[in-house]
Amino acid sequence: MNRGDRWLIVLPLLLTGLGLVMVYSSSAILGITRYQDPNYFLVRQVARVGAGLLALWLFARWVDLRRLERAAPALLGLTVGLLVVVVALGHVSNGATRWLRVGFLSVQPTDLGRLATVVFLAWWLKRHPPAERGFVRGLLPPLGIVAVLAGLILLQPNLSSAGLLFATGFVMLYLAEAPLPHLAVPVAAGLAGVALMLQLHPYQMRRVATYVDFVFTGTLDQRGSGWQLDQSLIAIGSGGWFGRGLGGGMQKYLFLPEAHTDFIFSILAEELGFVGASALFVLLALLLWRCLRVVARATDPFHFLLAGGLTLQIGLYALANLAVATGLAPTTGLPLPFVSYGGTALLANLAAVGLLYRISAANASADALTRQRWTRGQP
Repeated sequence: MNRGDRWLIVLPLLLTGLGLVMVYSSSAILGITRYQDPNYFLVRQVARVGAGLLALWLFARWVDLRRLERAAPALLGLTVGLLVVVVALGHVSNGATRWLRVGFLSVQPTDLGRLATVVFLAWWLKRHPPAERGFVRGLLPPLGIVAVLAGLILLQPNLSSAGLLFATGFVMLYLAEAPLPHLAVPVAAGLAGVALMLQLHPYQMRRVATYVDFVFTGTLDQRGSGWQLDQSLIAIGSGGWFGRGLGGGMQKYLFLPEAHTDFIFSILAEELGFVGASALFVLLALLLWRCLRVVARATDPFHFLLAGGLTLQIGLYALANLAVATGLAPTTGLPLPFVSYGGTALLANLAAVGLLYRISAANASADALTRQRWTRGQP
C-alpha cells in the first residue's frame, strides 16, 4: 500500500473533512426546524463518512484488481438487478423513485451503478477493442449496455445522472480509441434521449427554460422555477473576499433549498468567501490532476480504462454541481463529490479514489508517462 500515490488519500480526506464542517454549518437550521435537533444531519454524515473511510481503506489495500476485472460481469448484473428493484419498489421522495430502504439505511443504487458500469466497460473494452472490431461488434454492444443502465436511471426519473453515465461511457470509448466517425452515433442518440425526456417531464423542461432565459436575458423567475438559482447567486455574491464567517451565512435560514446537498457550494462561498471557494477549487483541481497522473501512468488496458472512467465520474459530478450553483448549467440534483451531504455518493467516491490509489500502486515506475496516453494512435 505504501507504493501508491498518497495524495489520492490525503486530498479526498481533506475534502471530506471540509464537507463535514460545511454540512453542519448549512444544515443546523434545517435540523432545528424539521427535527428539533441541530446535529441531526451532522450525526448521520459522520456515520456515512465512517462507512466511506472503511470503503476507501478496503479498496486501497485489499482489492485485487485482477479479481475485480474477472468479477466485472457479475457486478454489472447485480447493478441491473438493483436498478430494476428501485424502479419497481423504491422509496418515493419529491416525485422521484431513487432510493432503497434497508432497515434504517437508505441506498441509492445509481451511485453504485456508475462504479459498476465503469468497471464493466473497462473489462469489455480491453477484450473487445472498438478500433479492431468495427462499429457493429466493437461499438454497439458497450453502447447498448450503457443505454440500458441509463434507461433504468431515467425511469426513476434522474436525467442528470443518466446523462453523466452516458457521457462517461462515451469518453471511455474515445479512450479505447474508437474511430471518431463512429462516436457521432452515441452523440446523436444522447441528444435525442435528452430531448425526449424533457418532453416527458415538464418540470425538467421548466428548469432548462429558466436557464436559457437567464443566459440570454439575465432575468430569473425569482418566485418560481428560478428561486434556487437566485438564492444561490445571492449567497455566493454576498460572501465577498473573506465571507461572512463560518456559521454566519444567511441563505441557509430556509431561503436556499437543499443547502446541505446540491447547493452546499453556495453556503461555502457565502461563509468563506472568494478565498474559501478558491481553496475548494484548488483541492478539487489537485485531486483531478493526481487522478489523471494515474491514468497516464497505467500500462495495463484495464487499469488505464478503469482509472480514466473513475476520474471522469469525479470530475463530471464536480463540474456539474459547481456549474449549477453558479448559473452555468440548468438546476440538477447532483451532489458535490466528498463535500455534499449524502451516503451512497460519498461511499462510491471514496471507493473510487481507493481504486485509483490501488492502480497507482500497480503502475510500473519505469513506464511512467512514457506511453503518450493523450495522443491517439501512438503505442
